[in-house]
Amino acid sequence: MVPLLEHDDTVMLDCSQIHPSPPGIFILDDGVGLVAKRIEIIPSTTPQMLRISSANSAYSSYHRRIDEVHIIGRVVWFARRL
Repeated sequence: MVPLLEHDDTVMLDCSQIHPSPPGIFILDDGVGLVAKRIEIIPSTTPQMLRISSANSAYSSYHRRIDEVHIIGRVVWFARRL
């Protein structure tokens, strides 16, 4: 999620927020591993789909069915070492 989040940043999650509405930055397991990504529900899709994207332009956005992704929580705060 560079430049928004950098390697070794500390993030605080709200683990009660596991539904991506409203869209935002979440920690999720997308089947490959734990990642910080911006996720949003794609309207009018059956089954319900998510758009998963990064602030880093080196990574393309991709879609997953909502049942294929395990959302750990919403990022609500982060800190960075100076």
